Amino acid sequence: MSSPMRGPLASLLLAVSAGAQAVPSTEDLTALSLQELLDVQVTSVSKHAEPLRHAAAAISVVSGDDIRRAGARTIAEALRLIPGIQVYRTNAQAYTVTSRGFGGDKLEVLLDGRSAYSPLTSTVFWDTLDTFMPDIDRIEVIRGPGATLWGANAVNGVINIVTKRAVETPGTLVHAGGGKEEIARGGFSTGSKIGEGVYGRLYAKGFERDSSQQRDDSDTFDGQRQGQAGFRTDWSLAEAHDLTVSGDYHHSRQTTKALTANERGEDAKISGGNVLARWTWDVSADSELSVQTYYDFYRRLLPGVFEDQRGTGDLQAQHRFEWGKSNTVTWGLNYRASHDETGGPPAAIIFKPASRTLERFSAFGQLQHRFSEDLELTAGSKFEVAEGETEVQPGIRAGWAFADHAFTWAAVSRAVRLPNRLDNDVAIFCSPGIAALIGCTQGETLAIGNPDLDSEKLIAYEWGLRWWTQRALTLDLSTFYNRYTDLRSTETSPPPFGSFDNKLEADSYGGELAVAWAPLDWLRLRPFYGLLFIDAERADSSDAYTSENLEEGSPEQSAGLHFGIGPWSNVTMDGLLRHVDRLERQQVPAYTELNLRVGWRPLPSLELALVGTDLFDEAHPEAGTNPSTSNSNPPQPATEVERAIWLDLFWEWE
Repeated sequence: MSSPMRGPLASLLLAVSAGAQAVPSTEDLTALSLQELLDVQVTSVSKHAEPLRHAAAAISVVSGDDIRRAGARTIAEALRLIPGIQVYRTNAQAYTVTSRGFGGDKLEVLLDGRSAYSPLTSTVFWDTLDTFMPDIDRIEVIRGPGATLWGANAVNGVINIVTKRAVETPGTLVHAGGGKEEIARGGFSTGSKIGEGVYGRLYAKGFERDSSQQRDDSDTFDGQRQGQAGFRTDWSLAEAHDLTVSGDYHHSRQTTKALTANERGEDAKISGGNVLARWTWDVSADSELSVQTYYDFYRRLLPGVFEDQRGTGDLQAQHRFEWGKSNTVTWGLNYRASHDETGGPPAAIIFKPASRTLERFSAFGQLQHRFSEDLELTAGSKFEVAEGETEVQPGIRAGWAFADHAFTWAAVSRAVRLPNRLDNDVAIFCSPGIAALIGCTQGETLAIGNPDLDSEKLIAYEWGLRWWTQRALTLDLSTFYNRYTDLRSTETSPPPFGSFDNKLEADSYGGELAVAWAPLDWLRLRPFYGLLFIDAERADSSDAYTSENLEEGSPEQSAGLHFGIGPWSNVTMDGLLRHVDRLERQQVPAYTELNLRVGWRPLPSLELALVGTDLFDEAHPEAGTNPSTSNSNPPQPATEVERAIWLDLFWEWE
């Protein structure tokens, strides 16, 4: 039997984890044929450049121009273009992004090599993961484990966001826009040559979004204002030596709703920044060495809910070289330390101890052996030491180009999600408001975290097929079977409310199909489909709530059609039609929605675009509040995503 406080507790913890381009780039990917798109170089699968067509993983690439023409406002919205990736807008500020189900705590997300996930919850704060969108070159997405190279947290996928090099963005690009729901948005990016072999770029941006509504039409109090600025410099230091230095800073104020009343609470204050340096040396045609370091800091203050001030330092080195005529060896070392200050009462969510430093040492090695030009086998493993525990995450992949226009691959991998601060140390402080919400005694502290919690584990089996014609059609099929063990559960013992344990297991299986078809030079169609089944097992766990949420918290089917129409010389029309199956556990019905963007370029340097999202419904929910098991705590109305329409202007000059 589930704990009577589990529904409200899940809502409180969700407050922590969820808080969690006008001109084409130098290489305009839309000008490439589908055949040439398969030759786009990706780095996420093997940590070195290889053509997409022969990447032995379920990988998709969204180009910067795809993002522009889709009218995506955020990185999270751009990920809607990827099959098998589910993006739920939980309110006007926050998104939940998952790959093949199981929540957002099993993804490794990188922006130009900097890991964006928080050790507090192992999730990404999508509300502040941002950059000037026209500066994005591409987003590479691996569905399925990538832990052999990327380490813990890359359980269900890897999202690698790559911005353009400064040399590719000369001149100035200004963006301004606004409308319904997207009240105001704008920014600029300017780049130039600084010196011999040195190029730089600066950007600044900001936006204001209106609050969304609840099912009963009341205000959700979740509007947001955010400003951000950053830079990137690329240096050619000497022959075969390159250096990249970049940084960002953001500041955000977010409207919040009072925990115990349907009224506005005190604004959340969020700020942070980062600086990164990466040196690359092309030792020879067959060898490359790189060293990267970054420091990332942020502060998230949700008055009355929780506080997290965190600084993370990271240092990593990687070496790739050819060994003989048929082998490529890639190996690397990494050290990461993350220190936090989380405050304490009267905040509802506290951590004991309030301050903690998490350290992680890791090493990886990978060997790619080419039996022939058409057949390759890759084997390797990641070794990680954190909090005195050692995790080994091996993987093996095979790829075979068995015909001129066909490629198949298969993989077996092990991945883990290391315990985070929430798993080990979270507690609930019963202030008067929280006592009324969950029924605890005022002034007491309820320890939920378990310092002895083990890592969550996955064994994944995958198979895929790519097929393409000479020009107009490509097909990409991926299938998988995943076995999860030691998943986190919330037990009813010890009393009064229990704590976390590792008593859940689950199996999941399914697949994704993506098609790209260009029947005419001015018409491109990209339909995709995803199928997912999850079977959770409780073993001796009392946590029916979480096991049911695993099984019924992801859509079984999802489908989409990304299309582009451009028979006119200066007008383009692009859209995304998507269907998402019902979320039974969250009481969210199935929905079908349409986003449209019409762009007009009266001058080569000027573009106007009219964008509309969620055009089929005035408002609808994408994610809901999980129902409580207690009659005294009925489910709260879910946030509804409202139809948004806005106008964008982009102007570029040298």
